[in-house]
Amino acid sequence: MLEGYRFWREQRVAFRDFDYFRHVNNAAYITWTETLRIEFMDEVVGSPPEARIGIIMAAQRFDYVSQVAYRDRVSVGCRVGRIGTKSFDLEYEIANTTTGKVACRGVSTLVTYDYELSRSLAVPDAWRAIFAGYQAP
Repeated sequence: MLEGYRFWREQRVAFRDFDYFRHVNNAAYITWTETLRIEFMDEVVGSPPEARIGIIMAAQRFDYVSQVAYRDRVSVGCRVGRIGTKSFDLEYEIANTTTGKVACRGVSTLVTYDYELSRSLAVPDAWRAIFAGYQAP
């Protein structure tokens, strides 16, 4: 599980993540990946949430593969996929480490954004170098 994902975190599923159907609600998966995305940008790229040059969400998609139950543990992985002129994709995989099954896969398209000027800009060359050097072998 999480093959090809160098940046990941493990966590225990919280009770608040559940819904009426007694499994993790789809919104929890998005929150888990959003948290990991912010940590990735801060720790790996060096762009914390308060940075002038950051990212803004353009689109996201998630495919739910198997259920996650209360008390399960999950590992959430994040890696860079496509890199365009002004945007790039982060790919995610959520693995249920309790059952050994993939629970979810997703992708978000992020636009490089200058928050002071309120406009998009090209993905910085420094970020491109970080992305290239950080990918899993």
